[in-house]
Amino acid sequence: MSTAMVADPTTVAPDQRVVLRRVSWDTYERLLADRRDCGAPRLTFDRGVLEIVSPSTGHEERNRALASLVETVAVETLVEFRDVGGMTYARRDIERGFEPDSSFYIQNEERVSDRPQIDLSVDPPPDLVIEIDVTRSSLDKLALFARFGVPEVWRDTGDRVAIMLLRADGKGYVEGAASAALPGVTAGDLNRLVRQLAVTKRGAWTRQVRAWARTLGATGGVTP
Repeated sequence: MSTAMVADPTTVAPDQRVVLRRVSWDTYERLLADRRDCGAPRLTFDRGVLEIVSPSTGHEERNRALASLVETVAVETLVEFRDVGGMTYARRDIERGFEPDSSFYIQNEERVSDRPQIDLSVDPPPDLVIEIDVTRSSLDKLALFARFGVPEVWRDTGDRVAIMLLRADGKGYVEGAASAALPGVTAGDLNRLVRQLAVTKRGAWTRQVRAWARTLGATGGVTP
Protein backbone atom coordinates (compact mmCIF):
# COMPACT_ATOMS: atom_id res chain seq x y z
CA MET A 1 0.00 0.00 0.00
CA SER A 2 1.35 3.43 -0.91
CA THR A 3 2.27 5.91 1.80
CA ALA A 4 -0.57 8.32 2.50
CA MET A 5 -0.23 11.84 1.13
CA VAL A 6 -3.09 13.20 3.22
CA ALA A 7 -3.71 12.13 6.81
CA ASP A 8 -6.85 10.40 7.94
CA PRO A 9 -9.55 13.12 8.05
CA THR A 10 -10.03 12.70 11.78
CA THR A 11 -6.38 13.67 12.37
CA VAL A 12 -6.28 16.79 10.17
CA ALA A 13 -4.87 19.63 12.24
CA PRO A 14 -7.40 22.35 13.08
CA ASP A 15 -7.33 25.68 11.30
CA GLN A 16 -6.32 28.82 13.17
CA ARG A 17 -9.52 30.83 13.53
CA VAL A 18 -10.30 34.25 15.00
CA VAL A 19 -13.76 35.85 15.19
CA LEU A 20 -14.24 39.59 15.66
CA ARG A 21 -17.60 41.24 16.27
CA ARG A 22 -18.96 44.73 15.70
CA VAL A 23 -16.69 45.22 12.69
CA SER A 24 -17.81 47.87 10.20
CA TRP A 25 -18.08 47.26 6.46
CA ASP A 26 -15.47 49.98 5.86
CA THR A 27 -13.03 48.19 8.16
CA TYR A 28 -13.65 44.93 6.31
CA GLU A 29 -12.97 46.64 2.98
CA ARG A 30 -9.73 48.15 4.31
CA LEU A 31 -8.58 44.71 5.47
CA LEU A 32 -9.34 43.30 2.03
CA ALA A 33 -7.35 46.09 0.40
CA ASP A 34 -4.39 45.59 2.76
CA ARG A 35 -4.10 41.91 1.90
CA ARG A 36 -5.04 42.09 -1.78
CA ASP A 37 -3.74 39.12 -3.82
CA CYS A 38 -2.91 37.14 -0.66
CA GLY A 39 -4.37 33.64 -0.42
CA ALA A 40 -4.35 33.55 3.37
CA PRO A 41 -5.68 34.27 5.84
CA ARG A 42 -9.21 34.03 4.43
CA LEU A 43 -11.80 36.55 5.51
CA THR A 44 -15.53 35.98 5.87
CA PHE A 45 -17.84 38.85 6.78
CA ASP A 46 -21.48 38.63 7.79
CA ARG A 47 -23.19 41.83 8.96
CA GLY A 48 -20.57 42.94 11.45
CA VAL A 49 -19.02 39.57 12.28
CA LEU A 50 -15.58 38.95 10.78
CA GLU A 51 -14.00 35.50 10.76
CA ILE A 52 -10.29 35.22 9.95
CA VAL A 53 -9.02 31.73 9.10
CA SER A 54 -5.49 30.50 8.44
CA PRO A 55 -5.97 27.06 6.84
CA SER A 56 -4.00 24.07 8.07
CA THR A 57 -1.87 21.89 5.79
CA GLY A 58 -4.51 19.16 5.72
CA HIS A 59 -7.22 21.69 4.96
CA GLU A 60 -5.34 22.95 1.91
CA GLU A 61 -4.46 19.46 0.70
CA ARG A 62 -8.12 18.42 0.72
CA ASN A 63 -9.13 21.67 -0.95
CA ARG A 64 -6.59 21.30 -3.76
CA ALA A 65 -7.54 17.65 -4.26
CA LEU A 66 -11.25 18.43 -4.69
CA ALA A 67 -10.44 21.41 -6.92
CA SER A 68 -8.21 19.24 -9.11
CA LEU A 69 -11.04 16.70 -9.32
CA VAL A 70 -13.37 19.39 -10.68
CA GLU A 71 -10.77 20.43 -13.25
CA THR A 72 -10.07 16.85 -14.28
CA VAL A 73 -13.74 16.02 -14.79
CA ALA A 74 -14.28 19.20 -16.80
CA VAL A 75 -11.23 18.63 -19.01
CA GLU A 76 -11.93 14.95 -19.64
CA THR A 77 -15.59 15.61 -20.48
CA LEU A 78 -14.96 18.69 -22.64
CA VAL A 79 -16.76 21.10 -20.31
CA GLU A 80 -15.48 24.67 -20.30
CA PHE A 81 -14.91 26.23 -16.89
CA ARG A 82 -13.24 29.14 -15.17
CA ASP A 83 -11.33 28.38 -11.99
CA VAL A 84 -11.29 31.52 -9.85
CA GLY A 85 -10.00 29.84 -6.71
CA GLY A 86 -10.51 31.75 -3.47
CA MET A 87 -11.28 35.15 -5.01
CA THR A 88 -13.15 37.63 -2.83
CA TYR A 89 -16.92 37.81 -3.26
CA ALA A 90 -18.30 40.86 -1.47
CA ARG A 91 -21.52 42.88 -1.62
CA ARG A 92 -21.93 46.07 0.33
CA ASP A 93 -25.70 46.05 -0.25
CA ILE A 94 -26.12 42.94 1.90
CA GLU A 95 -23.02 43.52 4.08
CA ARG A 96 -21.59 40.11 3.41
CA GLY A 97 -18.40 38.78 1.88
CA PHE A 98 -16.49 35.54 1.63
CA GLU A 99 -13.37 33.92 0.21
CA PRO A 100 -14.10 30.27 -0.55
CA ASP A 101 -11.54 27.51 -0.51
CA SER A 102 -12.17 27.10 -4.26
CA SER A 103 -14.80 28.31 -6.71
CA PHE A 104 -15.69 27.69 -10.33
CA TYR A 105 -17.81 29.10 -13.10
CA ILE A 106 -19.16 26.25 -15.24
CA GLN A 107 -22.71 26.86 -16.48
CA ASN A 108 -22.04 30.61 -16.40
CA GLU A 109 -18.50 30.39 -17.74
CA GLU A 110 -19.38 32.23 -20.96
CA ARG A 111 -20.89 35.13 -19.01
CA VAL A 112 -17.61 35.81 -17.16
CA SER A 113 -14.99 34.44 -19.56
CA ASP A 114 -13.93 37.89 -20.75
CA ARG A 115 -14.12 39.63 -17.37
CA PRO A 116 -10.71 40.76 -16.04
CA GLN A 117 -12.43 41.29 -12.70
CA ILE A 118 -15.71 39.62 -11.78
CA ASP A 119 -18.19 42.08 -10.25
CA LEU A 120 -21.16 40.61 -8.41
CA SER A 121 -23.19 43.75 -8.97
CA VAL A 122 -23.50 42.67 -12.61
CA ASP A 123 -22.08 39.14 -12.79
CA PRO A 124 -23.54 35.89 -11.43
CA PRO A 125 -22.13 34.10 -8.38
CA PRO A 126 -19.88 31.06 -8.95
CA ASP A 127 -21.65 27.87 -10.02
CA LEU A 128 -19.69 25.69 -7.61
CA VAL A 129 -17.96 26.43 -4.31
CA ILE A 130 -15.76 24.03 -2.35
CA GLU A 131 -15.88 24.50 1.41
CA ILE A 132 -13.52 22.57 3.68
CA ASP A 133 -15.15 22.61 7.11
CA VAL A 134 -13.06 20.10 9.06
CA THR A 135 -13.00 22.52 12.00
CA ARG A 136 -16.44 24.08 12.09
CA SER A 137 -16.84 27.72 11.20
CA SER A 138 -18.29 30.17 13.70
CA LEU A 139 -20.46 31.55 10.89
CA ASP A 140 -23.24 29.80 9.01
CA LYS A 141 -21.40 29.55 5.71
CA LEU A 142 -24.23 27.79 3.91
CA ALA A 143 -26.64 30.60 4.79
CA LEU A 144 -24.04 33.06 3.55
CA PHE A 145 -23.57 31.23 0.24
CA ALA A 146 -27.33 31.01 -0.18
CA ARG A 147 -27.66 34.76 0.28
CA PHE A 148 -25.26 35.21 -2.65
CA GLY A 149 -27.21 32.67 -4.69
CA VAL A 150 -24.42 30.09 -5.07
CA PRO A 151 -26.16 27.12 -6.74
CA GLU A 152 -23.94 24.33 -5.40
CA VAL A 153 -21.50 23.74 -2.54
CA TRP A 154 -19.26 20.72 -1.99
CA ARG A 155 -18.92 20.70 1.81
CA ASP A 156 -16.14 18.55 3.22
CA THR A 157 -16.54 18.05 6.97
CA GLY A 158 -13.63 15.63 7.32
CA ASP A 159 -15.66 12.46 7.63
CA ARG A 160 -17.66 12.98 4.43
CA VAL A 161 -18.24 15.26 1.45
CA ALA A 162 -21.81 16.44 0.93
CA ILE A 163 -23.17 17.95 -2.27
CA MET A 164 -25.40 20.83 -1.19
CA LEU A 165 -27.83 22.21 -3.78
CA LEU A 166 -29.55 25.58 -3.45
CA ARG A 167 -33.29 25.29 -2.85
CA ALA A 168 -35.63 26.63 -5.51
CA ASP A 169 -36.67 29.46 -3.18
CA GLY A 170 -33.02 30.36 -2.54
CA LYS A 171 -33.46 29.99 1.23
CA GLY A 172 -30.87 27.39 2.06
CA TYR A 173 -29.62 24.10 0.71
CA VAL A 174 -30.70 20.50 0.45
CA GLU A 175 -28.26 17.62 0.25
CA GLY A 176 -28.20 16.05 -3.20
CA ALA A 177 -27.12 12.66 -4.46
CA ALA A 178 -25.40 14.13 -7.52
CA SER A 179 -23.82 17.34 -8.73
CA ALA A 180 -25.79 19.82 -10.83
CA ALA A 181 -22.66 21.67 -11.94
CA LEU A 182 -21.08 18.46 -13.23
CA PRO A 183 -23.90 15.97 -13.96
CA GLY A 184 -22.77 12.38 -13.57
CA VAL A 185 -20.61 13.15 -10.51
CA THR A 186 -22.27 11.69 -7.43
CA ALA A 187 -21.72 12.16 -3.72
CA GLY A 188 -20.74 8.49 -3.63
CA ASP A 189 -18.01 9.17 -6.19
CA LEU A 190 -16.63 12.09 -4.18
CA ASN A 191 -16.55 10.17 -0.91
CA ARG A 192 -14.99 7.10 -2.49
CA LEU A 193 -12.25 9.19 -4.07
CA VAL A 194 -11.59 11.17 -0.89
CA ARG A 195 -11.22 7.92 1.05
CA GLN A 196 -8.72 6.73 -1.54
CA LEU A 197 -6.80 9.98 -1.15
CA ALA A 198 -6.07 9.09 2.48
CA VAL A 199 -4.19 5.92 1.49
CA THR A 200 -2.76 6.80 -1.93
CA LYS A 201 0.06 9.05 -3.05
CA ARG A 202 -1.18 12.14 -4.82
CA GLY A 203 0.20 11.25 -8.26
CA ALA A 204 -1.41 7.82 -8.23
CA TRP A 205 -4.65 9.30 -6.92
CA THR A 206 -4.70 11.87 -9.72
CA ARG A 207 -4.29 9.12 -12.29
CA GLN A 208 -7.22 7.24 -10.70
CA VAL A 209 -9.37 10.38 -10.89
CA ARG A 210 -8.40 10.93 -14.52
CA ALA A 211 -9.29 7.35 -15.45
CA TRP A 212 -12.65 7.64 -13.68
CA ALA A 213 -13.39 11.00 -15.33
CA ARG A 214 -12.75 9.50 -18.75
CA THR A 215 -15.48 6.94 -18.10
CA LEU A 216 -17.91 9.82 -17.52
CA GLY A 217 -17.09 11.28 -20.90
CA ALA A 218 -17.29 7.87 -22.59
CA THR A 219 -20.73 7.16 -21.13
CA GLY A 220 -22.09 10.65 -21.63
CA GLY A 221 -22.23 11.32 -17.89
CA VAL A 222 -21.45 14.99 -18.47
CA THR A 223 -22.85 16.92 -21.40
CA PRO A 224 -20.39 19.39 -22.97
